[in-house]
Amino acid sequence: YGSGFNIAETDPAKLTWEYVRDTLAAYAHIAELSTNTEMLTDLTRFARAWQPDLVLWDAMSYVGPAVARACGAAHARLLFGTDHWARMRELYLRLAAEQPEEARVDALGDRITGRLAGLGCAPEGDGRFDEELVVGQRTIDPLPSFLRIEAGLNRIPVRPVAYNGPSVVPDWVTHERPERPRVVLTLGLTLPEAYNDGFPITDLLAAAAEMDVELIATVGSATAESLSGTTLPENVRLVDFVPLNELLPTCSAIIHHGGMGTLQNTLRHGVPQVIVPGWLWDERATALAVQAQGAGLMIEPREFRADTLQAAVERVLNEPSFADSAERLAKELLSAPAPRDIVPELERLAAERA
Repeated sequence: YGSGFNIAETDPAKLTWEYVRDTLAAYAHIAELSTNTEMLTDLTRFARAWQPDLVLWDAMSYVGPAVARACGAAHARLLFGTDHWARMRELYLRLAAEQPEEARVDALGDRITGRLAGLGCAPEGDGRFDEELVVGQRTIDPLPSFLRIEAGLNRIPVRPVAYNGPSVVPDWVTHERPERPRVVLTLGLTLPEAYNDGFPITDLLAAAAEMDVELIATVGSATAESLSGTTLPENVRLVDFVPLNELLPTCSAIIHHGGMGTLQNTLRHGVPQVIVPGWLWDERATALAVQAQGAGLMIEPREFRADTLQAAVERVLNEPSFADSAERLAKELLSAPAPRDIVPELERLAAERA
């Protein structure tokens, strides 16, 4: 984000009181930018009229817990990625306890308290700040166990459900069996142009010609358009978008940026991975964790070239351990409760707060 702070930082030497305090402040500002006062006010007005029993909220936005507190509902957080919010908050509380009281600046707590005050919640009553407003009364966690951060929270594990949005599945995905190993290259949906910055796409497509694979390159509309006049190797198919949930069952490997949506879809289908990590959340840590599990390889962005990619792809395709590990992780992920299976626990949470 260019803030100079990384919420996924784990180096003990860097995790000083000042760094942790200022990291939470920076990311609280980012979370604030994902919403606005009008949204908060309108949603609270609706909730107070409708009186929901339970509010489920995205862990990157603190509108949800404020609305839940304002209308008296139970609430639970839904994670979008590794829970560095909770990890960093737990570290903040421990370090804050070691500081003089006047130095315990809490930008995140102040922002949430300010939102409650703006909704007319009294500071001695429903506007009182507590840690439930940061981490929820429950945390719905769709992550695999090797990426889970406990942080002393009441977590509800759940199986991730792939969703690629409304789209047309090309006939070649559903009706054509690949004649050689199919490898997909994707930069994700969130910021493909950002991930493409410095991405040596033409070199990589040329390198694909030297590999005995069918490369499906889903590179976003801007990149696809810029390459529309380029002569592609005969084993490369350049497309704007193909739903991964439909494409991955036909693939032998995937090359991607480490985004959580792509990662979870890939884990579900047991496909070995080559990850060139991006920078939006904790893609590098995620890539290292996948590599440690034996289900893929990471290439540092500064080392990402046609030759390093070719070597990594050939390894994950030709060494059986990668496919075996990917299959193991898929079985573990699919053994988690389906969303419908956690409904009784959410009902109990709502009943506790009634």
